[in-house]
Amino acid sequence: MNRNLSEKTGAPDPGFPKLDAIKPDAIKPGTRITAMGLGHFGGQIAAIKYCAELGADILVTDRSSDELLVDSVARLQGYPHVSFRFGQHHPEDFVDADLILVSPAVKPSHPCLRAAEEKGIPVLTEIELFLANCSAKIIAVSGSVGKSTTVSMIEHLLLSMNISVHVGGNIGNSLLPHVNEISDRDWVILELSSFQLHWLSRRKYSFEVAVLTNYFPHHLDWHGGEENYRACKQSLLRNQDVTQLAVLPASFRENGDWRSQATPVYFGNEDLAGLPECWPVHDRRNAAAAYAAVKRIGDLQGGNICWEDAASLLKDYRGLPHRMEFVAEREGRRFINDSKATCPHAAIAALRSMTEPTWLILGGALLPDDLEGLIGELKTTSILRGIACVGPTGQRIFQRLKPILSKQKKNVLCQLYPSLKPAVQWCWESSKSGDSILLSPGCPSYDEFQNYEQRGNNFAKFAKELKSHS
Repeated sequence: MNRNLSEKTGAPDPGFPKLDAIKPDAIKPGTRITAMGLGHFGGQIAAIKYCAELGADILVTDRSSDELLVDSVARLQGYPHVSFRFGQHHPEDFVDADLILVSPAVKPSHPCLRAAEEKGIPVLTEIELFLANCSAKIIAVSGSVGKSTTVSMIEHLLLSMNISVHVGGNIGNSLLPHVNEISDRDWVILELSSFQLHWLSRRKYSFEVAVLTNYFPHHLDWHGGEENYRACKQSLLRNQDVTQLAVLPASFRENGDWRSQATPVYFGNEDLAGLPECWPVHDRRNAAAAYAAVKRIGDLQGGNICWEDAASLLKDYRGLPHRMEFVAEREGRRFINDSKATCPHAAIAALRSMTEPTWLILGGALLPDDLEGLIGELKTTSILRGIACVGPTGQRIFQRLKPILSKQKKNVLCQLYPSLKPAVQWCWESSKSGDSILLSPGCPSYDEFQNYEQRGNNFAKFAKELKSHS
């Protein structure tokens, strides 16, 4: 089924709510929706299904081919009012709609979105649809790194306190299909990326608890500069009131740029006692942020929790996949998958958590972020034995780092590889028993892989397939 453009006026339904007035019942049978971006992210698929089940007429448009998106298309089979257009986006699909449902990763400057907005056509994301229909109180978690881990720690603690909780957002799980099952007595934890916050910042969303794990410049190509990126992160706090809570890093205590009307709670190094000694410092800080959020909820619901109890409960916490995840041991070498390290600061944190001789696999898709901090870390980290650089960003790092290491006459090997598999092979052949081989790329995966999960899974697979040295 294709939308018949000749039968449409090109103007939005005058009765359809505009950006500042989207209500739960805004989508009705016959509402014409263009869904921009299908991809493999479950949130967009969940939003399309949600709208289709309300009777909307949906055209899904994506620049990729149907062959590359066959898995996502299969998940939308059985919806007769959902059609597809692959290969490119057509402006007429966007000006001839009542609503645009956009994947949050699409840049807001895209000409098709601009054309729709100039005609007054609302542009929405999956997370906005969820918030418009959700009656529960929200814990919103953002930051440059550590978001998912902090979210999962909050969930772990709340479940231990017998508090009903639901987790969604950028962590990869859409709650939209279950929104009608979530009551006003429940709590929802949403991981929010800077992309999602950009779209949310157009409205006055206010969160019962807002948690900022940290702040480093990132995704500057998407946002068009650090000022815009920072503004998106700051929007997490912008509409809070005095009855709500803002959980912030201790370093922000004197930083007026991150003020909120909410009650502030700061977390830092002084909050780390009692956690497992083997935890890296960044995970211990994530735990401190999680505790601050959970203490607030406990106070509200009569289930007060002290730090000692939280630290004890977190001893049972198991980390998320692709985040400093031990995946194999071969002939005394430990293979650690930190594929979720998609920015330089995450790779730095991973390196600082290592204690044994380490062979680092670094690089991936082209990254506009500043690499100076990472280069400085690589120059001074004493545990490094070798660095395998891969992909376009790996080439940038190799070109900068190789002359520096040679000049310093450090006994650190550095090689450039076109892909992950030969990089793993080189680390395996060059290392010895007692060493660790760490995948912590410091940049996105989409030069070689669809996402960080696929990259991490392949790393584990390559490690297990390595042939014995003997």
